[in-house]
Amino acid sequence: MRDYPFTILDVAGILNLKVRRRQPTNMDVDCPFCGHKKGKMNLNFAKNVFRCNYCGESGGMIELYSKVFQISNAQAFAEICEILHDDKKADALPKPIYTPDMEQIPKADLEIRHQTYSMLLSQLILSKDHQKNLMERGLDAEQIVKYGYKSTPAFGFHKIVSAIMARECVLEGVPGFYTKKNNTYGINFNKHASGILIPIRSMDRRIEGFQIRLDRPIEDKKYIWFSSSNQFRGTSVGGPVHFIGNPADKTVYVTEGALKADIAHAFCKKTFVALAGVSHYRALEPIFAQLKRNGVENIVEAYDMDKYTNPHVEKSCMQMMEMANAYGFSVHRLCWDKKYKGIDDWLASRKKRN
Repeated sequence: MRDYPFTILDVAGILNLKVRRRQPTNMDVDCPFCGHKKGKMNLNFAKNVFRCNYCGESGGMIELYSKVFQISNAQAFAEICEILHDDKKADALPKPIYTPDMEQIPKADLEIRHQTYSMLLSQLILSKDHQKNLMERGLDAEQIVKYGYKSTPAFGFHKIVSAIMARECVLEGVPGFYTKKNNTYGINFNKHASGILIPIRSMDRRIEGFQIRLDRPIEDKKYIWFSSSNQFRGTSVGGPVHFIGNPADKTVYVTEGALKADIAHAFCKKTFVALAGVSHYRALEPIFAQLKRNGVENIVEAYDMDKYTNPHVEKSCMQMMEMANAYGFSVHRLCWDKKYKGIDDWLASRKKRN
């Protein structure tokens, strides 16, 4: 990667981006492209890249500037240097220096993550309030156990880590775990970010990672990843895709949100793939490739009904369908009564009527 005489932090300062949340390795800012005011754009300091989780705009720090002002990358680079360094030659300027706090560990293999996460689940319980919440959404007690939902702990973190290590599970490179100053392992739970721990599963049902459905949304966020990308020698979860159902079904439905997919599957027994957000559609490429090899014929788009009112959702929706077409699937759109936002809500309403 080329060394630059500035960082994405410098570019953010030039653009006067509003910072909403800041961590050691990244921060969330208001998006200058779609105008969302709740910090949907993430700036990654270590990689000097940006991505808006609302409209899908992404790229490097040069592109952040060039796209805002609609100029070439070459012109953007020259203007940034001029603003920051008073027209000095870029090659003569000091390079960015990162502190040890930025150090990250590559993500461990899926089997290692699955073993560690399975042991983690065995150390946790599901609170009565969380069980009630899940049952109100249409799941029964057996399904709740089968899907593996648990409550995030409010204390006892060291005991949980010790129990997992006692079973000889690997923690290094597993998102959610990190190295503490005393060279022991920590787990990135927070009593102020309590909620339901939702397993994100691969096509063969191994646990890729977790999302947390928050009891109290942080600003407008109802879901956060169980990750340690903001910790020393931690690991990013990377936004894995959730799968539930039969990988060899002739028809597979694509929606957003693992919990939504689980509930929809429980109601209709269809096969679902769930993205963390509609703009993450590129994460479907390896899934589509495998589904094609499995003999799947149809992909059905089942995103929330705001696709008809939100142009950014509709754009991501069309991009996903174009990708599915490129893999040779027959692509369809699923529509329902617009008073029900998600497919899980719609299916739940049908069950109540029957």
